Amino acid sequence: GSFPRQRPEYTDKDFAIVNDETYGDGLWVDLVENPERFTGYAGAGANAVWMSIYQDNCFGVAPYLQDTAGGWGSQLVNIDGKSMPFVQPPHKRRELAPFLENLAEEDRGVTLPADVPREYRVFYRAVSGLHASVSTHICAEYFNATSEQWEPNLGCFISRIGAFPDRLQNMYFNFVLLTRAIQKMEPYIASYDYTTGVVKDDRAVQRLIPKVLKAVRKAGLVFDDSELFLGSDGHELKAEFKENFRNISRIMDCTGCEKCRLWGKTQTLGLATALKALFSYPDRAFRGRFTSLDFKRNEVVALITTYFQFSRSLDAIEMFRGMYQNIVTDWRASQASQLPDK
Repeated sequence: GSFPRQRPEYTDKDFAIVNDETYGDGLWVDLVENPERFTGYAGAGANAVWMSIYQDNCFGVAPYLQDTAGGWGSQLVNIDGKSMPFVQPPHKRRELAPFLENLAEEDRGVTLPADVPREYRVFYRAVSGLHASVSTHICAEYFNATSEQWEPNLGCFISRIGAFPDRLQNMYFNFVLLTRAIQKMEPYIASYDYTTGVVKDDRAVQRLIPKVLKAVRKAGLVFDDSELFLGSDGHELKAEFKENFRNISRIMDCTGCEKCRLWGKTQTLGLATALKALFSYPDRAFRGRFTSLDFKRNEVVALITTYFQFSRSLDAIEMFRGMYQNIVTDWRASQASQLPDK
């Protein structure tokens, strides 16, 4: 049987479909034991999910920025549609453009029409950053069929992320967005009851949450959310923003891969929770008794989990940058060894 529904799928303050254990049958899943990684999910259905998100829910901004989702959904092919085996890039530098150098600082010179609202750009960057982060995890834990080991696949990262500096920038943007949300929610997160009944896990949470909050506090103001949804059309823009983000929650349900759907929905909810904190409540709501707040347990868990996932993505970028630099170093050494003695 199903549990009776305790409330609508979402409230006016929600940026996502907020399902919890009161919404019919479900499963409890240990996210630590089921990490986000390569699953082999491929085919038309894999691409259709992201194509639908970009084409139907990003306010028409995506085409101005890049080639959006071509080939991104499938974990078995490159963006050109060709098969993507576990590969290492060539050792000759001239055959591998140095696009992993200073990736986060590069600018592709994209120019948006002047009349595109900033809120639409924020929406697109949030979606693109999520997509890039998911792809980074897939490439960082890619299954090498030859060695039968989980290994980082630099070729995968280059073809999906490294060649597109804006995708990396959008990952950094989401990390900043999440950091600002956690800063705002700090008193609420610090006092939240995370008890699971598993003593070891509860003690770990009690130890780690204060460390996370201390780190975000030290970061200072990283994102000024007060500059969005202003003016006479601010309310309308926010309503559109919410509805489109909720649509992404629904689209994630169409993912044919269970683990992909699990992580897609978790991180969509995590970002939506950050947006809800930033744009549905004033700062004062997170002080005192929190009586005006309406956050479900799965929203808080999704927020912290998504922050962790983006932290892992940024670590993976550094790992891949190091792998690339090692290739360049080896190439230079091999070239030097071939020079005639003077």
